[in-house]
Amino acid sequence: MLQSLHVKNLALIDEAEVIFSPGLNILTGETGAGKSLLLGSINLALGGKVSKDIIREDKNYALVELSFFIQDEKKREKLKQMDVFLEEDGQLFISRRIMNGRSTSKVNGETISAAQLHQITELLLDIYGQHEHQSLLYRSKHLEILDEFAGKELLLKKQKLIEVFEEYKKALE
Repeated sequence: MLQSLHVKNLALIDEAEVIFSPGLNILTGETGAGKSLLLGSINLALGGKVSKDIIREDKNYALVELSFFIQDEKKREKLKQMDVFLEEDGQLFISRRIMNGRSTSKVNGETISAAQLHQITELLLDIYGQHEHQSLLYRSKHLEILDEFAGKELLLKKQKLIEVFEEYKKALE
């Protein structure tokens, strides 16, 4: 779960901190209030493209930091397989510093490549926006999304079904 967003020296934002709560979080405000800029900054932290004019005027760099709390054991295991180790409390920190057309990304303080960042963040977050093509549109992701929504109860039933099916195949042989 995304817990917080910290943005510094990005476009019109001098410095901002957004704390997210479990469940649905809604950003509201008038046109020009910065909602899209905040969402865009999350995309930047996740490895999105950077334009040269994104750094706040008269500043040397822009910084975006995300804090996640990872409870899901499958995600923890996949991260471990990628040599990404969580903090003791299950926290994961992603930061991206942008300077003079270059950027540096870090996960829990360790510098990583853009490819590694993409691979890691693919597990953590999907942003759905108007006219964007994200995993919700890929048929191959539909069952995964539904299974995740259904939770542990369905997982236990699926495991039982797999066991019963294996017994059935053995009985046929």
